[in-house]
Amino acid sequence: MSLMELLAPAGNKASLIGAINAGANAVYLAGKKFGARAFSDNFDEEDLIDSIRYAHLRGVFVYVTVNTLIFDDEVEELLEFTDFLVKNHVDAFIIQDLGIMDLLIKRYPTLEIHASTQMNIHNINQVKFLKELGVKRIVMARETPLSVIRHIKKNVDIEIEVFIHGALCVSYSGNCLMSSMQGGRSGNRGECAQPCRLTYKLIKENQTISDQSYLLSTKDLMTLEYMNELIEAGVDSFKIEGRMRKPEYVIQSVLSYRKAIDNYVNHFQMNFMSEVDRLKRVFNREYTKGYILNEDPKNINNQFRPNHLGVPIGTVINYKDNKATIQLIDSLSINDGYRIIGETDYGNLVSRILIGNKLVKKAEKTDIIQLDLTESVSKGSLVVKTLDSELETDLSGYLNENYKCIGLKGVASVSVNQRFIFELTDGNHFVKVSSENILEKAVQAPVTEEQIIEQLSKLGNTPFFFNSLQVNTDNQSFIPIKTINEIRRSALNEIMLKRLERINHQIILDPDLGDSRFVSSPSGIIVKVIKPEQLEAAIERKISTIYYEDTMHLNQDYDCELLPIIKRIQSQKIDYIKEKSVVNEIGSLYENKYPLIANEFLNITNIYTAHLLSKYHVETVTLSPELSRKNLLAFSKRYQEKFCAIPNLELVVYGHIDLMITKYCPIAKTFKTQTNCHLCEDNQYYLQDRLGQKMPLINDGNCNLRILNAKAINLIDYIDEIKNSGINNLRLDFTVEDKNEVIKIIKNFQNQLSSDRIRLNTKAYTTGRYLG
Repeated sequence: MSLMELLAPAGNKASLIGAINAGANAVYLAGKKFGARAFSDNFDEEDLIDSIRYAHLRGVFVYVTVNTLIFDDEVEELLEFTDFLVKNHVDAFIIQDLGIMDLLIKRYPTLEIHASTQMNIHNINQVKFLKELGVKRIVMARETPLSVIRHIKKNVDIEIEVFIHGALCVSYSGNCLMSSMQGGRSGNRGECAQPCRLTYKLIKENQTISDQSYLLSTKDLMTLEYMNELIEAGVDSFKIEGRMRKPEYVIQSVLSYRKAIDNYVNHFQMNFMSEVDRLKRVFNREYTKGYILNEDPKNINNQFRPNHLGVPIGTVINYKDNKATIQLIDSLSINDGYRIIGETDYGNLVSRILIGNKLVKKAEKTDIIQLDLTESVSKGSLVVKTLDSELETDLSGYLNENYKCIGLKGVASVSVNQRFIFELTDGNHFVKVSSENILEKAVQAPVTEEQIIEQLSKLGNTPFFFNSLQVNTDNQSFIPIKTINEIRRSALNEIMLKRLERINHQIILDPDLGDSRFVSSPSGIIVKVIKPEQLEAAIERKISTIYYEDTMHLNQDYDCELLPIIKRIQSQKIDYIKEKSVVNEIGSLYENKYPLIANEFLNITNIYTAHLLSKYHVETVTLSPELSRKNLLAFSKRYQEKFCAIPNLELVVYGHIDLMITKYCPIAKTFKTQTNCHLCEDNQYYLQDRLGQKMPLINDGNCNLRILNAKAINLIDYIDEIKNSGINNLRLDFTVEDKNEVIKIIKNFQNQLSSDRIRLNTKAYTTGRYLG
């Protein structure tokens, strides 16, 4: 049976309070650094201490996200932060960075480590690898179908967490560099500028196929109606996305999914339409059941707009003299938010409502109303409600910091010549408190049962309420009111201490990370190709090591080392490593015995990841294109100082960087074709942004779409300093280039290395993140 944990986002203190009071079993949040939502309010150290205590008192777990890639010059600060959290009884860390994950598992051997969805875990080999590493829970990639999750739960003893509601990334998580490469704000560092929510045109060769629209913007995930399937598949934790959303969204999402889980457990029927309507009123970008439930990739996208759509409430039937006449199909109240969508787009808060000549505070469906507008709108425009003030008021009740959510059972025993005894239980903890003095017989009026109940019921600013409070009294005793209050306070304090009790986790300050397994290897120019003509060009230029996409079928022997590149997305368990290969995901490391090259998509941004990979037959690691010049040039030296060994490092110095890989295809969406239509193999397609930049689209061979940067990265001016820093392999990645271009570019780099300097048109290229 699954844990059936409901896990809620907390981007700030209000959301945390609301989520807990609405029924979440656990919350996830971040400090001011190292979290994947850098622009959320997040929590400083004092807030974290208070929030962990607040949650634990109410029986709720707190997971802190450290779900970004970490640079070497940040590790010391990160460990200070994680030590602080461990000492303050955090329940788990959610980690993206592979090397940091290994370090924290060894530093905190008794603390739970969860693998973030940013690790893109989507197959059983990846899960087995992380379990062996010491991971307690896997947050599955959102693209993972339920059939794969069932298989994993049946075959691996590990907790599985899935997203059930909220925003979706169009890219496989942890594989998106679009914001990083185009705007210098890395999604892998919590700074995503969401370029996928902007408009694009689809281009076929040089022909415009579609108008500017939100071709990459996804709908929100909603699985409310399918919770029974997720529970029966063995999913342990059900995660709501939304640390950037307002508290009311968090509260309503928790309430709806809490109801779905409880109804499943208690075999009750649920009114899904009512709950979906409430969810839409707090945020609606249209919904999809998601890839987890085998959604057609075309149905993931919402081309219309990327923000809150609200719910339809009427139509404009006339506009005159700054007043819109609207036929309602739903109610509208003062202080509601609305938007009118037609030839123009107008939004505002309702300040007054006219029905005829009468001002009303609320209009009902079928009413014809007038609203004051500051802009003209067209007849026939759609009217949507974007803020439901009544619902928001209803939900705000859960923001009470002292919301009563823990039921107690109390028994007071009051008899002459005995001590006043008060027993208290919350169902899991029991306390018994007695007065210091023996009770005396009252000379005049003895204390009554009602008086005792009145004083014991004063629970003040606590989360407690009495399910039952029983007083056994002989009706003869004298008790000072002060004594009853002291007994109550003492019992409440003891029950709170018991609820807050946690083990002290061990902290190993300098854990043994094992020996480095790197051995020296030849250095030089390496070429990666995806087309036969590119391979021919590389051979003509006498390149000795060539990586080739496994979509290519080689039918002859070549006088060079040819290494296949294993796909990034491996949805099934396959024994796919049969020779020395280039790998892109950690499932390839599991039970592997062949020499490997770790590709840049393993997100190697620090020496700890490089070191861990060296212990799994990885001979060379390709450093992340997100590393700055400073961190790249210091990498080898830092590794040598820490691990007393020289690493084999590789860097892509030329190529159209992959901005993302996605299961969704804007080509299939536009042409309304089925999956595996192969249109992208017949012609070259592009996405063109608002600046006119054309990003090439290519298929990975399994109908996952790779979106490439419009400009190729070119670090030819910096290759001397790169090689001198200890990065011994310089790689040229070819994707859309023809044979002549490949020959020219290889020749340029070969000449540069032989001191035959060349001049480039710098406007045609980019240096990526190398210069900052």
